[in-house]
Amino acid sequence: MNSRSDFTEVFPEILPGIISQNPIMIKLAGYLKKISVSDGAVFLNGETGTGKELFANAIHQLSGRLGKIVCVNCGAIPESLFESLFFGHEKGSFTGADRKQHGFFYQANEGTLFLDEIAELPLVHQAKLLRVLESRKFSRIGGSEVLEFTGRIVSASHQSLVQLVEEKEFREDLWYRLNLFEVVIPSLHQRRDDIPLLARCFAVSSGRITLAPCALQLLQSSEWPGNIRQLKNVIDKLTVLADSQYVTADTIKQLAMITEPVDCAARVAKEIIDMPITNKLKTIYDALIEQAVEISNGNKSEAARLLGVHRKVIERRMAQIHIVR
Repeated sequence: MNSRSDFTEVFPEILPGIISQNPIMIKLAGYLKKISVSDGAVFLNGETGTGKELFANAIHQLSGRLGKIVCVNCGAIPESLFESLFFGHEKGSFTGADRKQHGFFYQANEGTLFLDEIAELPLVHQAKLLRVLESRKFSRIGGSEVLEFTGRIVSASHQSLVQLVEEKEFREDLWYRLNLFEVVIPSLHQRRDDIPLLARCFAVSSGRITLAPCALQLLQSSEWPGNIRQLKNVIDKLTVLADSQYVTADTIKQLAMITEPVDCAARVAKEIIDMPITNKLKTIYDALIEQAVEISNGNKSEAARLLGVHRKVIERRMAQIHIVR
C-alpha cells in the first residue's frame, strides 16, 4: 500500500478512523454525521472494547470545532483531585499548588470534553459537573474569575445509566443533560461480518503478517467478549510471535490459544439450564429479541413482527439490553 487512498479503498472508512462494511454500522455512521455538527451532548453506550474513544474522536473531527478533544477516564480520577483536574487552580490555592493549573473545562474550550466511564463518577462530583453544564460557567480553585465553558460534552459508559438512575447511583438530571443524543455502539458479535475486515486491517498496519483465508474464518467464527480491543491484541501477538509471515488457523490456535467455536446453541442451553429458575425466562426473552433484531438487520418493526409483539416492546428491551438502534 503506497498511500492513504490505497488503504481506504481496501478498508473503507465510514467515519474518521473507523472502518466497517456492516449495514448497522453504516446506518449508525450516517446518524453520527448528522449530530456531529450540533452542539448537543452525546452519550456513547457500548461494551468494553467497542471503541468508544474512537467514536468520540470521530464526532469531534466531524464537528469542525476549533478547539481540541480532551479525553478523561472518570474511573481513574482520585476523588481528592476532581476539582483541581476539572476546574483548575490558582498558584498558592492549596499546599503544593506552586503554579496556575488549567483544568479540563478550560482545556476543552471551543473543543470537546470526552468523559469516558462517566458512571464511575461519584454522586458528589456528578453534582459539580451538572452545575457547570447548566450554567456553562466555572472558576479555578482559589480564583475569583468566572470563566465560560464553551466545549461540547461527549460521555460514554459500558454500564446502563438508565438502570443506575433507577438504583439512585446516578443523577437523573445529569443523565438528561448528557444524553441529548444517545448512541449505542454495536458489539463485535453484532457486526461479525466486520471481523475479517478488521483483522486484515490490523495485520496490514503491522506490515509483518498476512492472514490466510482459514485464519480469517477461524477469527470470524470465534467469540470476542473483549470486542475489537481483544481482536487487535490477538493480531498484535501474532505479529510478534508468528514464525512465518503467512498466518494460518493452526498458527492462531497455537499462539493465540483460540480454538474452534463450540456449538453456541448447546452452550446457551446449558447456561440456561444451570442458572436459577428466576433468571431463565428473562434470559430466553432477551436472547429471542437479540436474534430477531439481528435477523431483521436492526429493523424494529420487522423484529416485532417476527416475535408477534408490539414495536414498543422491542424498543424498550433494546434500550435495556443495549442492542444498537
